[in-house]
Amino acid sequence: MKFLSFFLLLTIISCETAEPEVNLSYPEVDSSIKKETIDSNTLKLFTSIEGEFSIHMPSKPIKDIHTTSSEIGEIKLTQYIHSKNNTQAWLVSHSDYPPKMIQIGNNTKLLSGIKYRVLKSLGAKTIFEHNIKLKEKYNGLAFVAHTDKKNMDIIYQIYLVNHRVYQLSMYSSIGPITKKDSLDFFGSFKLLAKKQDL
Repeated sequence: MKFLSFFLLLTIISCETAEPEVNLSYPEVDSSIKKETIDSNTLKLFTSIEGEFSIHMPSKPIKDIHTTSSEIGEIKLTQYIHSKNNTQAWLVSHSDYPPKMIQIGNNTKLLSGIKYRVLKSLGAKTIFEHNIKLKEKYNGLAFVAHTDKKNMDIIYQIYLVNHRVYQLSMYSSIGPITKKDSLDFFGSFKLLAKKQDL
């Protein structure tokens, strides 16, 4: 429960905006070592109609909703969390920002600001990061990080879909997360088709 409470707090913090100026280069990550692996055959499809997405998770996640105040007003944060033996966690969250803010704002800084707050709240350092796209049209940011203080490895993806921000993350305190495990989780994330898209 302690592990779960930590991630609830983390995603609330990361929902707020910031505009850091960060210019770093990141080496390639060797994630071949892992003390415990996840059986991808046991991952189950989880669908959120409200969040308009589907993803594979180890089991049905716990849903939690928070409203947080920020410089741009109140933001509702909905998150879905699965934790395992207080050593691993899988998390997906979504929050809607005011459409006007997205239209006139610097969306690259929004994604970087979320990353900055995640790293700051964990006391973690980035190992690697790169820009990504969802469905070849929505901008995103992916990064791998580690914190010595909590001896935790983190893989994180953030997407901006219209005015909605999706945050996907995996955490492990028992060793690096393998490429296969991360692909089984992050690679399964899909937006639900809307009627106008059919």
